[in-house]
Amino acid sequence: MDNREKEYCKLVGQAIRNLRKQYTGKSLCIFAYENDIPRSTLGRIEIGQNEAQLVTLKKIAEAFGWSMSELFRHIENEIPKNFKIFDDEHY
Repeated sequence: MDNREKEYCKLVGQAIRNLRKQYTGKSLCIFAYENDIPRSTLGRIEIGQNEAQLVTLKKIAEAFGWSMSELFRHIENEIPKNFKIFDDEHY
């Protein structure tokens, strides 16, 4: 994973953590337990060490009562609009 991909994982993780705190007020441990997500997995996602797998994202979306597209919309709203994986020279 290159630096921009790592940065994106950190931004997504921060967004998920912010959403968890804002919408549920639950600790990482309680949220993970109640939604059948290993605590260590959720913790690594929230600090950007792991990319979230689709099944885990689906569990997170359902925990909020959202569809996957709603979860992605909320995550995208938390990430700076000018963030790009590729620099302009790539295109």
